[in-house]
Amino acid sequence: MRDLFQWPVMTPLIVIVVIQSILTMASYSIPVVASAAAVDIGLPSSAVGGAVSILYLTAMLTGLPSGEFIARYGAQRVFQATLILAGAGVLLFTLGHPLWALAGVMLIGAATAPMNPAGSHVLSRVSPPQWQPLIFSIKQCGTPGGGMLAGAILPPLIVLYDWRTALYVVPAFALLALLVSAICGVGPREPRRAGSRITFSDIVASLRFVWADGPLRGYALAGMAFAGCQLALATYLVVYLWRGLGMAPELAGLIFAVNHVSGITARVILGFIAGRWLASRTILSILAIIMAAGLVMFALSSADWPPSVFFLIAVIIGIGGNGWVGLFLSEIAILAPEGRAADATSGAQFFMYGGIVAGPSLGSAILALSDSYAALFVTFAVFALAAGLWLYRVTR
Repeated sequence: MRDLFQWPVMTPLIVIVVIQSILTMASYSIPVVASAAAVDIGLPSSAVGGAVSILYLTAMLTGLPSGEFIARYGAQRVFQATLILAGAGVLLFTLGHPLWALAGVMLIGAATAPMNPAGSHVLSRVSPPQWQPLIFSIKQCGTPGGGMLAGAILPPLIVLYDWRTALYVVPAFALLALLVSAICGVGPREPRRAGSRITFSDIVASLRFVWADGPLRGYALAGMAFAGCQLALATYLVVYLWRGLGMAPELAGLIFAVNHVSGITARVILGFIAGRWLASRTILSILAIIMAAGLVMFALSSADWPPSVFFLIAVIIGIGGNGWVGLFLSEIAILAPEGRAADATSGAQFFMYGGIVAGPSLGSAILALSDSYAALFVTFAVFALAAGLWLYRVTR
């Protein structure tokens, strides 16, 4: 493991995890403060669902030219720009006007868009090949880490002060991360691609690049299904346990937390296994089956089941529903031609964010038509299983 713990590998990994945690904290800060901020902004608290959809729709569209920006300006400058955008977006949200709040949400979405392409670009160049799945999985722990920061820091500050004061923490953290990235750097220096302006052709180039490559296209479509299932579960699990089964809200929240903790643990363990004992593509197909099994278990569950069973299902579905992202991005970087990991990740991310935007909306439609959480969970289990079989077919 000596080649893993070298300074040129660990320094950019740690800096990227810090930046990704803060960018994710910015995106999670909106739903966390929504109930407290809604009255001041003049919107119902239920509007948070629309705000989250706008955030990820913005990320979906603005993420397409990420590879071009990285090639022209370098990953370090792109990361620093994302921190500035995230901090500015949160500050706009604190102005307390619906239009400023909308602009702030869109800026945060634009900030999160280049996060994965820039990280893949840097880490694919510094990672020892046998450790790349592990490094990418550790990097992806920054996403739930940002959610934990938002959940642990912002609510107490809202209680002590107000929601605006709580949100000021996010741009403060962004400034700190800017300082860290300036001192430590974000990966080695790299040649820059020449060009004076970015055209529409440049913007959609990464999408065309991924769609024209059979394996990359297959992974991108599977990633869209995986992300849709993951976000649908995250959106409706607590509501189902609380409202559907009559479970105490604190118990439902604890089961939800266990789901995320098991996902973080799975990312690291599966990253260590991948490439050493099992290929990442094989693990991804297995995770799809695990995700489908967990969704079916929730569909069959009833209020008579003991809490321990729900904790077990939460662990199972946390492994399948959250453990896939790092391995997925690692495989995208491996499949990409040399020097084009950012382009491949930008194109694949478009489909991932498409699943994130569509998953909760599809879930709402299913509930409106059937009034059945079982139908919702079974539908997404079918999507997860189909994605796993599709991925298996593609990787053969």
